[in-house]
Amino acid sequence: MNPIFIKSGLLAAVLAISGCASMSPPVRPDYTGADSVSSADASQLLGSWRINPLNPYPDAEPQETTVEYMADGTVLGETVPGGESAALLGDTRFQFRGTWSLDGDTVVHKDVQMSTTGGNAMASMMARMISSRQNISGSANIYELSANRIVMVGDDGNATEYVRQ
Repeated sequence: MNPIFIKSGLLAAVLAISGCASMSPPVRPDYTGADSVSSADASQLLGSWRINPLNPYPDAEPQETTVEYMADGTVLGETVPGGESAALLGDTRFQFRGTWSLDGDTVVHKDVQMSTTGGNAMASMMARMISSRQNISGSANIYELSANRIVMVGDDGNATEYVRQ
């Protein structure tokens, strides 16, 4: 699973399911980028990043996601739904917190918890449902890495671009 994978991936899945008329799950397009990174230093990830999907599910609604990797091993993030979800959820923001570590060229997230702001009952229920799962975790392989851009591909095939803020 990809880093924002956990928060935005689960959020995207919940939002997709809630608005999906078909009972067949959507199929994520394959990511065809090359893996050019074999190791990384944790200091290269520190800071705030804006996240952009590189191979979203078909008809995925837009969302704004930011994440911050901190030196103490904490990761914080926020996702703001867009499109029809924004109309349904109002000014809701999904916030998440967990821990992160780096193993070679793999980013590992653990103990992720989600909360919401905005007071929307449906959004609060979604966040509680996601956070009720114990030990939410995931990992992603770093495919590209520079001072201002990272591409990660999660175990689930979710490819995500991180752009330094």
